[in-house]
Amino acid sequence: MTDNDNTQDWLGWLGEEPEVVEAPVAQVFPLVAPEPKSSAAKTSTATAQVLDPIPPMTLVVGACGGAGSTTTAIGLANAWSTVGATSAVVDATVGGGDLVERGADSTVSETSIETMFGSSETLHADESFSASTSATSAGAHVLGRHWLETIEPDFRQVDRYVRAQVDTTVYDLGHRAFGRESAQALRGEPWSTIVVAVPCRADAFNRMRAVLETIRLTAGEKALDRTIVVISHQTAGPAAADVSQLRDHLTGKIFAVEEIPYDQHLASGLTISATDLAPDTAAAYEQIRSVSVRAADSRSDR
Repeated sequence: MTDNDNTQDWLGWLGEEPEVVEAPVAQVFPLVAPEPKSSAAKTSTATAQVLDPIPPMTLVVGACGGAGSTTTAIGLANAWSTVGATSAVVDATVGGGDLVERGADSTVSETSIETMFGSSETLHADESFSASTSATSAGAHVLGRHWLETIEPDFRQVDRYVRAQVDTTVYDLGHRAFGRESAQALRGEPWSTIVVAVPCRADAFNRMRAVLETIRLTAGEKALDRTIVVISHQTAGPAAADVSQLRDHLTGKIFAVEEIPYDQHLASGLTISATDLAPDTAAAYEQIRSVSVRAADSRSDR
């Protein structure tokens, strides 16, 4: 099959009858934020360079394995910290991923979701949260998982607590967590922005269809109105697929399509440091952050 055949393959799927996606169609419960934080978008009044309404959470989903959901989540959390908002990035993948290893370039802590919420000694003070979590050099808190644990966390409890400590939280859900029962409380938040990370490859564009259908089936049709597709260029050189054609195809079906350029630092697989990113990469994360504000603020289901 030629590259052109691959392109035509994924170009046709949005107009076809979608295949059945194996994901639970669960009732969506609105998530009520604890005081003093509001469930609506907030405005940063700290040392922010710009005063933007801040969505309480961003859910980053991978279109396939290795899509870049973890690096995208880290980049977004650092972008929020850079403009003066307090932020946290949380590992919500199935079984736990490598969020701390990839993102915590400043402080690495043994504290995880399991240790923080798995006992009766759950933290209650802002100082305890700040002192106990891993962190990026940009200032974002990093909360990872004990990857050998098999019990999925109560993310309603996690979000209520973390949301009371920071302005905004970025959740890395990886490839398979969005449609699971454990993510129900997160995807039910009407002020959240959904980011779908997809590598710039024709086969990944094809697999993205199932993810968009999972979002529609489990979070509702209107959730696509606040969904941003982020295409990551993971190899140097010319793009392996025509992004402009995909962008045209998705216009009117989701909120926006953005791109992250190839970056040698990201491609190294080592711990990410915001200061080591190429200027174009840092600008791309800031662009996605800015677009996520507009996506949350313009949602059609309010």
